[in-house]
Amino acid sequence: MPAAIQIADWIVRVRHDEMDAPVDAMSLEKLVYYAQCFHLALTGQELFPDEVRAWKLGPVIPSIYNIYREHGAHPIIPTPGDTLRLDARIEDFLFELLACFGRYNAIQLSDATHAEGPWLSARRGYGRHDNSNVLIPVNEMRRYYCTLISEGEEALSRHELLDVVSEPRWAGLYVAGICFQRIFNHPFYRPALAKKLSQPVPELEELPSDFYSPVKSRSLIEFREGDDVDEIMKRTIASN
Repeated sequence: MPAAIQIADWIVRVRHDEMDAPVDAMSLEKLVYYAQCFHLALTGQELFPDEVRAWKLGPVIPSIYNIYREHGAHPIIPTPGDTLRLDARIEDFLFELLACFGRYNAIQLSDATHAEGPWLSARRGYGRHDNSNVLIPVNEMRRYYCTLISEGEEALSRHELLDVVSEPRWAGLYVAGICFQRIFNHPFYRPALAKKLSQPVPELEELPSDFYSPVKSRSLIEFREGDDVDEIMKRTIASN
């Protein structure tokens, strides 16, 4: 299991070297937080063992904050060197994570975490501007994001919309979960999708009682040379 700082270093280097989109310290904190949350939701296992704390501006991994805090809001330029190679499955997952969350800035990512259960629960009892250092439990992160994904999938399935979910699939289900729960202040909330998912599902038309009744006549008609085909078909249709 890699440490959180290894996940952060991988993101910093990939964003700078391969995506030409350097990440700032605040965005990095939130990306690593979401990496932990969705790895828990998808695999049931922690991505890294480091604690996540609920601070005033959102979830923070102190070990990452202490290393990158000096960059402030400026893009992080990695020191020369090769990108640390992680397990291939972890790297594939992190690429999916960046595809989903990499388009959002630090404020949007922070606002997203502020609208979601784990940080809100940990901050219960604190004022908006109060500092805090409350642990966000691993089980709470796992439970919350599992629920969002499963509720999103169920809601889309009821409306026969699963085939329009884009890749990575888990990210689309997560957004659908946000819309289903109608988290209005979430930056990923989509009003049109929320409206669709809140509509009642049309009931299926009830089939007549004789729908499954046995066929009264043969379904196979044998024709012989010289038969009048039109006459035979008329008699068959009439008998049914």
